[in-house]
Amino acid sequence: MIEQILQSDLIELIKRFGNLGVFIAMFLESSVVPIPSEAIVIGAGAIGISIYSIVIFGSLGSTLGAMVGYSLGRYLATPVILRFGKYVFIKPHHIYKAEAFAKKYGVPGVIIGRVLPIIPFKVFSIASGITKIPFIPFVLCTLVGVIPRMYVLALFGSAVLKFQKPVVIVVGVAILIFAAFKLTKKMYNGRNGGKNV
Repeated sequence: MIEQILQSDLIELIKRFGNLGVFIAMFLESSVVPIPSEAIVIGAGAIGISIYSIVIFGSLGSTLGAMVGYSLGRYLATPVILRFGKYVFIKPHHIYKAEAFAKKYGVPGVIIGRVLPIIPFKVFSIASGITKIPFIPFVLCTLVGVIPRMYVLALFGSAVLKFQKPVVIVVGVAILIFAAFKLTKKMYNGRNGGKNV
């Protein structure tokens, strides 16, 4: 219920402020607001924001928000994050899983974590700060990783608006995301001896 209200508010923000609204919405989503980025990006495309505007302003907003999450992980004590994370729907097992992933894959894992929805965006940013992944590579890899994801989701939202073969696009995107998710999860579990973190 809360997520639906927040999602509606952010879409209204985008309708009102256009590109700036996309930037602000993605910044908030990536740092503190507990709603999935897919809802914002697809919603922005569906209300007529251009794909390239979404990619540019959404990627910049996401990256800046990720920097905030990284700073929280780097400079706040982990017990504080675990205690207050519940207010933005971040649970302890989210942090532990993301932390393990960040330790295993390091900087390359940042790109993987951005392109594929394995771990919630803001949680992975916090975990990257906790594990002290170098800041500049973290920022650069975040930006590189969010761009293709923004493009695909914006394309989908735009297709919904224009009704250009939406069923084919939905199925195609769903298959690609599911396949990538399963492959990465298999690789992740393999490196952990088949145990969930």
